[in-house]
Amino acid sequence: MKSADIPENEQERIRLLNELGILDTLEEQAYDDLTYLAAQICNTPIALVSLVDSHRQWFKSHYGLNARETPRDVAFCSHAILGDNIFVVEDSSKDERFHDNPLAIDNPNVIFYAGAPLVMSDKLRLGTLCVIGHEPRTISNNQKKALEALARQAVNQLELRLKIKELQSLDNAKDEFISMVSHELRTPLTSICGSLSLLSSNKLGQLDDKQHNMVEIASRNSSRLLCIVNDILDNARLEAGKLDIILKPHRIIAILEKAIELNKPYCDKCNCDIVLKYNKLDSSKMIECDENRLIQVLTNLISNAAKVSRDEDIVEVSLVIDDKNARIEVLDHGAGIPDDQQKFIFQKFKQVETSGNMKMPGTGLGLRISKQIIELHGGTIGFESLPNKYTKFYFTIGLINNPG
Repeated sequence: MKSADIPENEQERIRLLNELGILDTLEEQAYDDLTYLAAQICNTPIALVSLVDSHRQWFKSHYGLNARETPRDVAFCSHAILGDNIFVVEDSSKDERFHDNPLAIDNPNVIFYAGAPLVMSDKLRLGTLCVIGHEPRTISNNQKKALEALARQAVNQLELRLKIKELQSLDNAKDEFISMVSHELRTPLTSICGSLSLLSSNKLGQLDDKQHNMVEIASRNSSRLLCIVNDILDNARLEAGKLDIILKPHRIIAILEKAIELNKPYCDKCNCDIVLKYNKLDSSKMIECDENRLIQVLTNLISNAAKVSRDEDIVEVSLVIDDKNARIEVLDHGAGIPDDQQKFIFQKFKQVETSGNMKMPGTGLGLRISKQIIELHGGTIGFESLPNKYTKFYFTIGLINNPG
């Protein structure tokens, strides 16, 4: 028996194999389809997608063979990866390289072998798509071409896997960068907002009208910038699965009243009013939620409704209870959401442009964040809109029994 030489680019080959992260993963239908087709086309009992590691060959797909790997020094595929063309052994018993090979004289009894190298775009040969028979035979030109075509499809799967991993890595780096920048911005912005608020209150001395107006403008814009930073940070945390939700029992009406109280000044700025509607019999109903995050959702929905409301109009917040769920609705009578834009509503950085929502610009992240927060509570969120009539956003959260 003669073991195969080590490829000149072995170090780069192993690096790419490790970068793929494919070794010792579960079977995948895409690869199993290729080995099935290879076995049928070449009329062999065994077909493999074999990846040659530093000390073994490992089978990503193993049609007609129970084993998942063999030592590299006895692998036929170790010879096949030394060239770009199909490597064929018509009769291993008459080949000095394989006549006493353990894989030839014992299970799986490799007498006939044909392996098409898996040649990546950087010319690194990671393994083979091979077929194996138990008797001496030849392989036709058409079968060779088919095996090469199937090998190219296996390479496409590997390249796709590599591209996905690169995109995931870039996405993670982006999220980490956004999170870092948001943290670095939020601390000084919070201090600026606090200082401007203190100046505006005249506690540090009386401001004249011009000074007061300038401080109010600066305070308004710094507060808006802080909201943008908070939205970006929350979105990054949500996408990374790192937003903590602390669930505790709360009376739903108490949360709605608090949200309305906090958002009343915003509605006043938008020249609209806000009312709460509910059945008094439901005032004791409880839900399990993160109060701060639920108020964040309500703030997003109420502020969006206020932006699009006409002057002197009313934003309606309603509670509807059924046997299992609390449904909270936020209704406005603004321009509505155009039919062609409704599919974008919960996408990040998407804002529906109407004549009303320019009162107070936003980030385009609020509804996406709200959707993810509600889903983390096990609830659902949606909307109904009739252009030039109304828009109603709603979400549901499961009820819990009152304690005691």
